[in-house]
Amino acid sequence: MPFLVDYINSLSVKEFSAEEREAVESGFITLYQGNNTLEEFCIRHQINPINVWYWFKQSNIIPKQRMNTLAMEFLVDMVREILMEDEDGIIPLVPNAGEKVLLYRIEEKFREKGFSSAQYSSFDSVLGRTIHEYLSDYFFAELSDYLKLFKQLPSTPFIWHLSSGPEQGFDCYIIIYKWNRDKLMRLRSVYIEHRERSLVNRQSDLAGNESAEAQNEKDRIFKQLKEIESFKAKIDELLSEGYNPILDDGVGKNIAPLQKKGMITYDVLNAGQLKKYLNADW
Repeated sequence: MPFLVDYINSLSVKEFSAEEREAVESGFITLYQGNNTLEEFCIRHQINPINVWYWFKQSNIIPKQRMNTLAMEFLVDMVREILMEDEDGIIPLVPNAGEKVLLYRIEEKFREKGFSSAQYSSFDSVLGRTIHEYLSDYFFAELSDYLKLFKQLPSTPFIWHLSSGPEQGFDCYIIIYKWNRDKLMRLRSVYIEHRERSLVNRQSDLAGNESAEAQNEKDRIFKQLKEIESFKAKIDELLSEGYNPILDDGVGKNIAPLQKKGMITYDVLNAGQLKKYLNADW
């Protein structure tokens, strides 16, 4: 196609000075933050995306926003693998719930995959916060937002964070591929009962201790037990209402009853979607 070659040869060529290139490269660290997409970056600097791509590749810089996303994707894959390997796909975040907590299993999985202790310890800085904090407060919300491909459609997270509330009386992750009515009953009769019993036993151990530290712990346990009591009541309501999650029904229909009762840590569905899926009869 001679005309294409002629067209390319007719394009103007711009030579960049060392100072001009340095000015562009100094902004790489801000890529993907807010609205600073590659397109916006190129328009602002009046530079061809191919130049940016080539210099970016040579610089070996990973913007913080992109690094956090990559860390999240890595952790999602690891948590998915752990949940799929688990017999019932239910793993607690809190101790004394009948199984090793998810944080400990993640550390084991790092070692299983050949990562060193130093690499595991440094993952906090890559993630932007401690793994424990991220799992407790951010993971489910960020996964849900990440999987929301279209604004008008609901998100479709395949890992759910179930919680009794802010006091973390009980907290766990489940994976939808193993989630059903029997697993909900097992959640109540095994995991929550183990957790509740351990808190009651700890409460008894602290009964005669009047120190300030003990008083604070007793107050926390009291709140956690109240949360668990309410959480168990919500599960009983779900079961009596006929809740029977089926994978083929999709995320929306299966998660809507849990969201309505405040059993998940992030609202996956907006108000309209919640109403739609609560009334779905398919």
